[in-house]
Amino acid sequence: MLRFAFERMDEPPVRVDASHGYVLGANDLSVAGALALRPGKLDCESELDSALAVNVECEMRSMGRLALSTCLLQQRQERYALLQELARHRIKVFIAKCEEWQVWDHPGCAAAIAQWNDARSDFTAAMTTADSVEADRKAAQALVKGLEAGERLAMAHARIALHRRYETRPAGRVTLGVRATGRVGERAIAAAAGGFDLVQIPLDWSVIERQEGRFDFSSVEPWLDWAASQGKVVVVGPLLDLREHALPEWLRKRCGDFEALRSAVWRFAEAVGELVGPRTGMWNIASGINDSAWWPLKLEQMVEVTRRIAVGLRKTRRDVPIMLEVPRPFAEGVGSLSRAVTPSVLVDTLGTEGVGIDCVLVKFCMGQLGADHLTRDLLEVSASLDSLRSLRKTLFVSIDVPSGPTEPNAGYWRAPWSAKSQSIWAMQMFQVALSKGHVATILWNTLADDATRGVVRGLTTGDGMPKPALEALVKARRRLAKPLGPWVAPPPQHARSQAAVSDGGSE
Repeated sequence: MLRFAFERMDEPPVRVDASHGYVLGANDLSVAGALALRPGKLDCESELDSALAVNVECEMRSMGRLALSTCLLQQRQERYALLQELARHRIKVFIAKCEEWQVWDHPGCAAAIAQWNDARSDFTAAMTTADSVEADRKAAQALVKGLEAGERLAMAHARIALHRRYETRPAGRVTLGVRATGRVGERAIAAAAGGFDLVQIPLDWSVIERQEGRFDFSSVEPWLDWAASQGKVVVVGPLLDLREHALPEWLRKRCGDFEALRSAVWRFAEAVGELVGPRTGMWNIASGINDSAWWPLKLEQMVEVTRRIAVGLRKTRRDVPIMLEVPRPFAEGVGSLSRAVTPSVLVDTLGTEGVGIDCVLVKFCMGQLGADHLTRDLLEVSASLDSLRSLRKTLFVSIDVPSGPTEPNAGYWRAPWSAKSQSIWAMQMFQVALSKGHVATILWNTLADDATRGVVRGLTTGDGMPKPALEALVKARRRLAKPLGPWVAPPPQHARSQAAVSDGGSE
């Protein structure tokens, strides 16, 4: 068993919530296990006898409500100090990324490294203090400073890498996109026309094939016609999403019947290819089939349905690239699902079996209730994008966060979500993602708010008024329309005073 303790205080500097927590094993992969949080104590039970780590949500006054991990720890009866272990992990990640990025001596990272040294000093004080309450206060200070230093490092490295990538050439012609669904106002459509290179048009199978064998594409045809008239590159899909609400009712009744799913997928792919194929530039064939909880598949079944979709689509057009969607890049649920596999295992297996995947769409949509949308700090997102380089595929990165208050227990970054914090987060995520050489395109996941469902994650309001995040993204995209030139160190005073969250620029 892995056991933790933390001091109970009237005003704790870090509030811990394990309701969406999970257990980690080697290589940061989730494993089967259960967390139990009691006042001042956290217990982790797992059938594994190897070293484990835990991931829990922590709410901090200056950093927000973030999902944070400990390092791998040997199981024992004696309790570890939870805040110290969380702080230790932040210090470790900072060291690892500095080594990987080779930035220890880079002037652009000096402010981040100085703050990390402060965090390390507080961590040392926490480890050597006999008073347990004072030790937890110092550990909390180390944790917050470590997170702040990590985000400064992520942003400093992003700016350095952006200038390296686009020093002598502009960004590609398809750099910024948006996912467009449902009916939106003319103002929102005009915003999409003016600011984005690419439009993703999802297919709602449950709406398109309400009756088995009868297909109605009227829900997506207006968007397809509009995109063609504007000369936008179009991504269609995902075709297959195995969450319950995304499947037609007649197919939901056959849940678990793989033969029924395989036949239905084939017919649907053929119909999509025939009716939509002439107007699409890229297929998004499936989302999250590697770890679906409602209709789980064996690995060979994942390969089979993916193959069937690809072949069905390519009967009409063989020249359209194929994309696979990964909605949970941190694979939080893999350990608790017996048939789930990581995205890398699925992509590697598809390649081995001759199913050609041209690129992968990875979704970082945060600030919602549920384990799939835990909010992460920028350094962890940057590290996750680095790890996805092992897929050896071009990445499309889909992002979004709210622009207004959400459920009390939904994660948030730095401050409760607002139009301003959404804009700052969007700008910094754009830079972090595009600084990676294997990332081709950034997509915002929601074009317009949907007031009927209380969704405020769009780049425009429900009546089409643009939000600051839209203006920030479009401005950043336009800046990359020409070479950035070499990186230039900011003035010393600017470097010292610059806070990672307050700067939305990309100098």
